[in-house]
Amino acid sequence: MKLKTIHPDVWIGGVLIVLSVIFYVMAGQFSNPDAAMWPKAILIGIIILSAMVTVHGLKLTQPKTTQSQILPRGLAGPFFALLAIVLYAVLMNFTGYFVSTAIFLPLGMFFLGQRNWKAILGVTVGLELFVYVLFVVQLQLRMP
Repeated sequence: MKLKTIHPDVWIGGVLIVLSVIFYVMAGQFSNPDAAMWPKAILIGIIILSAMVTVHGLKLTQPKTTQSQILPRGLAGPFFALLAIVLYAVLMNFTGYFVSTAIFLPLGMFFLGQRNWKAILGVTVGLELFVYVLFVVQLQLRMP
């Protein structure tokens, strides 16, 4: 079976299973075993659901398909989203929550198809104000 004929769900499910196993091992290294209980339970659920996605993708994989380039086209969106989230997290370490969110949210909305600049600006400012009032003013937490 060629890699181009494998359904994208197989790839996505496989990557999620591998990542979940890595995070499960990392959760097992917590100093407090009680603190690792909830992450481990969530990761087991993710592994089960990812296995279901993989099995579904295997059923959809056809050995004699005429479609070409299934892998890049089918995985471009999820990999772009993963890359954007990683860049957001890295940017947050350098600029803080409010600046990185003010950059990430409008760009994400634009790439997802929102073209109304009033809606983009309104959601961005509204979310920033809501988070600031709730977490910084009311709960007196320091945002990263």
